[in-house]
Parts: sequence; structure tokens; C-alpha cells
Amino acid sequence: MKIVAYNGSPKGKRSTTHLMLEEVLKGAQEKGAEVVNYTLSEKNIHHCTGCFHCWYVEKNKCILKDDMEDAISHFQDLDILILGTPLYFDNVSGMMKVFLDRCIAYGSYFIEKDEHGESKHIDAYKEKHKGKQAPRIVVISNGGFSEQSQFQALEFMMERMARNMSSEVIAKIFRGQGPLLTLENEQLKPVIDNYRGLLRQAGREIATQWSISKQTQLKLDAPLIPVDVYNKKINSR
Repeated sequence: MKIVAYNGSPKGKRSTTHLMLEEVLKGAQEKGAEVVNYTLSEKNIHHCTGCFHCWYVEKNKCILKDDMEDAISHFQDLDILILGTPLYFDNVSGMMKVFLDRCIAYGSYFIEKDEHGESKHIDAYKEKHKGKQAPRIVVISNGGFSEQSQFQALEFMMERMARNMSSEVIAKIFRGQGPLLTLENEQLKPVIDNYRGLLRQAGREIATQWSISKQTQLKLDAPLIPVDVYNKKINSR
């Protein structure tokens, strides 16, 4: 199994997103998965200009010359795609959005109807990779509020994107109270260590059963500390 994670945090390897991705990938690696943790902030990827060169002039060839070819090269024989992003304005970071927009060059502009009669692009991945199913998607994100409801817009976007890719979202790890994960605090250390262990367990489950168990998911979704305590701590900084 090959799992590739893309870190869309501008903070790169100093980010909470990186911490979360690293733990999940460690767990997957323990179960024999080949893993890649790709940090977008270390690359030079330009905004899509909407010129459609990749559709109508040179199929699947972007006119822009930057690091996108390197970024997309990891899609070869990919089984699971992990998209990691901090929550910015209720959605993905700008860096992640630029990367996703550029992925349009490697899809198909042909249209078909899905099982509900709604239009979508045809499955270009299966066509290019000899019938192999498009990579399943895992979404990992962290935000500054406590409630899981802060991730609603991101969740909807990822479900729609997966549908258009002829794929599915098989796991969602949304971490409210995200700033706590990178705080150096002795009182919080047992809580953070426990959560990191849960992330590794999620990685093991994803690599072996293509999903996260209900028991593990419930633990992952629980607040790290009481909401009122967290809000007071944040407001006092």
C-alpha cells in the first residue's frame, strides 16, 4: 500500500498539521505501508491561471513551469491520498487550495452523469492507471475552536471533491483546540501524548482496514480539555 500525505500548512514542518500527519504516517508505516509526507510550503507552485492549456492544447500538461510536476509525481500507483490543512476561514489553507486547483491539469474535461444523474468528470485515474481505482482520501485538519462543527464547510468540500474524482473520503481526523498540540506545557503533556498515540492507531487502522474504527474515531473527536477551560486559556494569551 502506498500512502501520500500533502501538508498544506504555510508553517510546513513546524506546524500542527505536520505533527498530525507524521503520527498517522508512523502508524501506517508500522503496518507495512509505503509513506510520503510532502510539504507544499517547501515548493514553488503557482496559481492556476484558468487557461485550459492542459485540456485543449496539450492533454494533462500544464503550461506553468514550477514544482507541480514533482508534487503530482507521487500520484503514481497511489492507494490513499491524505490532505492535511489548517482550517483557514472555515476551509483549506490558500496553499492547499492552489495545489488542488492545479490538479485539474491531470484530470479529464470529459463529462458523465453519476448514479444520481448529476454531472461529473469521468474517471481519468482509472483510464491512466490500467483500471486502478482512484486513491481514497483521508482528510486531516486542525482549527482554533473546540467544536467539530467548525469543520463543516471543509467536510462538504472534500466530499464533493472526492465525488468528482470518482473516489471517496474514507477517514476524517478533525482536531479542535489545535493550538494545544504544539504548546510546551508539562500539565498538557500526558493529554497530547495520548492524542498522538490515537493518531498512530488511526494510521494503523487506515493501512489495514481502509477506515478508522468507531471506537478510535470517538476518542479522536473528543476535546483535549474542557471547552470553557480552553477558551479561558486562549483569551488570556
